[in-house]
Amino acid sequence: MKSPRISDITRKEDIIKKTTPRSSWIVRIFAIVGLFFGALALGAFILSRADGPTFVFAGGPMISGTQVGLTDVDWVALDELHEFEVEIVGAATSRTLWFSTFEGVPYIACDLDCIGGLLTRWPQQIEHDDRVVVRIDKKLMKGRLIHVRHGTAEYKAARAARELKYSGDEGGRAASETAAHSTVVGVGEVLTGRSKRKEPGDRLFRVVPR
Repeated sequence: MKSPRISDITRKEDIIKKTTPRSSWIVRIFAIVGLFFGALALGAFILSRADGPTFVFAGGPMISGTQVGLTDVDWVALDELHEFEVEIVGAATSRTLWFSTFEGVPYIACDLDCIGGLLTRWPQQIEHDDRVVVRIDKKLMKGRLIHVRHGTAEYKAARAARELKYSGDEGGRAASETAAHSTVVGVGEVLTGRSKRKEPGDRLFRVVPR
């Protein structure tokens, strides 16, 4: 076996000196970035198959819970709670949303640039398929979301009930969150140009049985 020549050894040492430490830092940065995005992709994959949402993260179709009719529960009593879980059947995803009631009927809303905005929001999924499943108090209920149009008597009354629930004296923690949320919505409406449009950017939906 031939011994390596001194010139070959010297060339290799020069290459190592040139690639270290700058190249090693570049490799480390790319490795960290790759691990970060890999972890995000894995987390998104796991959450998309979870039994419902996790905290603020969307989840998969909801499985656990007792099946009951939407009109078989006392929504006036449940209105003491702030949120429930909603599965958007057509999109096979679920999320946690604030809800309110008016005359014993549940309503949910999206408050910022929900249709035709810069981002895809869940109301756009409802435009294609309005079927939902609601889960609250360990109960599953099949329903549909009916868009309540701006300017109608129902819109004004249901919106007032929602504002009272989340901004009034009984709002608790949600009241402070509502104040911050309203500020963000106001700024967002200006930035997206929605404030200058004829139709506001929010959407209100009535939950009905199916």
